[in-house]
Amino acid sequence: MYKAVLQMRTSLTKIVILTGLIINLIASMLIGYGRIFRSIKTIEKESRNEGPENVHEEKHRLIETRIAQIGAVLLSIGFAVQIYGVLSDD
Repeated sequence: MYKAVLQMRTSLTKIVILTGLIINLIASMLIGYGRIFRSIKTIEKESRNEGPENVHEEKHRLIETRIAQIGAVLLSIGFAVQIYGVLSDD
């Protein structure tokens, strides 16, 4: 009985750690989203000089910043979940 409980607890710990790793993977993609998934059309729009300020570039930068902030929060959550998984293994 004790061995079965111990195996189930170990499996649960592995699931928690794996969940943290998956959250970290998603978070790192969100942080790099603006650079990884930028289309050629977006790059061309941002490169145009349309007077004193490029409205499209500013809007895109704000979106990139917000997505990166969400990614940073998820990264912290992912690490916290992993730490919890490691500490609860005892």
